[in-house]
Amino acid sequence: MKQTKKEFILGLTIIITLTLLIMLIFLVMFNKSSNSKLKQTKDRRVLSTSTTRTSSSSHDQKIVEKSLEKKKMVMEQDMELMNAYRLYYDYAHLSLKEVVLAYMSEYGIEKNSVAFSYKNLKTGQRDAMNDTQAMTAGSTYKLPLNMLVVDAVVKGKLSMEERFDITETDYEYIGEHNNYVAAFSGAMSIDDMQKYSLVYSENTPAYALAERIGGMDSAYSKFGRYGQSKGDIKNIQKNGNKVTTDYYIQVLDYLWKHRKKYDSLITYLEEAFPTDYYRALIPSDVVVAQKPGYVREALNVGAIVKEEVPYIVAIYTAGLGGSTQEDSEINGVGLYQLEQLCFVINQWHRVNMN
Repeated sequence: MKQTKKEFILGLTIIITLTLLIMLIFLVMFNKSSNSKLKQTKDRRVLSTSTTRTSSSSHDQKIVEKSLEKKKMVMEQDMELMNAYRLYYDYAHLSLKEVVLAYMSEYGIEKNSVAFSYKNLKTGQRDAMNDTQAMTAGSTYKLPLNMLVVDAVVKGKLSMEERFDITETDYEYIGEHNNYVAAFSGAMSIDDMQKYSLVYSENTPAYALAERIGGMDSAYSKFGRYGQSKGDIKNIQKNGNKVTTDYYIQVLDYLWKHRKKYDSLITYLEEAFPTDYYRALIPSDVVVAQKPGYVREALNVGAIVKEEVPYIVAIYTAGLGGSTQEDSEINGVGLYQLEQLCFVINQWHRVNMN
């Protein structure tokens, strides 16, 4: 009887010991599994944080300051050209606005006579001066006008093949109007209107384009499609044909971002005025798509400049060369001063951004 009792106690002890051992083994395995999952979670968090930091760092490094040594190299390379035009400034150490002001001070140009907006198309860097000041747009309105017509064509509202009657089209100069009616037998295609309004900046084809979308009043009411200025004049104001560079730089930016859609317009802008305005003084191998605008006291240009690093710029002026609101002919001195401004802005870009 005693022997049986001892055997029972021994067996029970063995069972309890084995049970505890099995529980211990399961507990160890569970802890390892939990630690592994925790480590994986931490690793994922670290990886996520690392990726976020890398992405943020990549964004921060998008704008890389060009070294002073490289800036000076460009200055040395372009020294002969800068001296030939007598437009040598401390491009490497000054901001774009400071360089423009240095030029204006040297040539006695009043500060409110020039407004500009600039944007680097690679980095997004900007600079501006008097960018909300009201300036006379001149023929620069013809670019957003052409964009509106392209929009209508893309939507199927207009045909590029159709020839439209221009005999009753509004005009600014009767002689020019009659010449177009005669030259095109009273009807023009949209492509003809685009070419002659952009390459030659003629008024009759511009009025013919406006007719296709409801007339000039309708066109001006739609210019806000391409941007809104932070100033009082939001786009191009029909009364007085006033505009700001803050608006027009947005037009150029929109054109660039949708350049496939407006490819034909950009091609015509690249053909426009091959030896004048923005293309007068800068190196001839630089492709420029430009829309100049002249009327009375105003000499302006908006341009996409395809330097090594492309940029856009809108320059509006008033009174350069002594031009006034009574002038009916372009002021030669004023035009050259605008062309000098174009060189100064481009040279600053070459030194600091290319």
